Amino acid sequence: MTRQEIEKLAQEIGRQAFQPENSESAAMAADELACPDWTPPLEGIAGLIDHTLLRPDSSEREVIRLCDEAGKHGFASACVHPDKIAIAERELRGSGVKVCTVVGFPHGANVTLVKRIEAEQALKLGARELDMVVNIGALQAGRLDFVHSEMCSIVELALGTGTVVKVILEMAFLDDAAKVNGCVLAKLAGADFVKTSTGFGPSGANLTDVALMHKVVGGQMGIKAAGGIRTYGRFREMMRAGATRIGTSASLEILEEFRTVHDSGR
Repeated sequence: MTRQEIEKLAQEIGRQAFQPENSESAAMAADELACPDWTPPLEGIAGLIDHTLLRPDSSEREVIRLCDEAGKHGFASACVHPDKIAIAERELRGSGVKVCTVVGFPHGANVTLVKRIEAEQALKLGARELDMVVNIGALQAGRLDFVHSEMCSIVELALGTGTVVKVILEMAFLDDAAKVNGCVLAKLAGADFVKTSTGFGPSGANLTDVALMHKVVGGQMGIKAAGGIRTYGRFREMMRAGATRIGTSASLEILEEFRTVHDSGR
């Protein structure tokens, strides 16, 4: 697609997503999409969580423990830094839990070739979920053709491998128009998910952003909320706003709280 075609489509979808022109009213329109009737699946919530360890000082021992927990509880994936993929793949082999890793993390400002090589190596090492950080500055500046091309470059690598590609938009840095554009471009590129945050930006997931993402691509793509989600109450709020996956390092605490709430019938 040409730049003009991409921009026109993004603008059309953006107008459909919300009519208000100021941030406050746009946020209010997004909040109306909360899904108050969301209930957890019968098998529980572990399959909706990426069990995450992305601290810069994470150790091999901690990654092994993360993978043991992921296998034991049946989380959707264990998300680790690229240099820990081989360890995670070894520990999770045969468990049904995917190895997730990050690309262009945490700022998204790597040149496209570097992101592509990073993704290629991740796939070779056994990662089957790639959370790629968008070029935040380019997206905010409206360089939609560049952003779309970069997304396509990573999605193309994943084709035929069974790999899930999630595009991290780092919403805290974006205005409403850029948030909508990022969702539209990820959909056009063939990504599987849009994701709110790295967890290392100025703020993490919030309900308004999740609801807006759902309004733009809900039912057509997955929506991953990440950053600051540390309780089952917050988890449930995100799901009701439209999230379909949660990324958190507080997975065990959330599971424990969920079981307490479930057992008490609340």
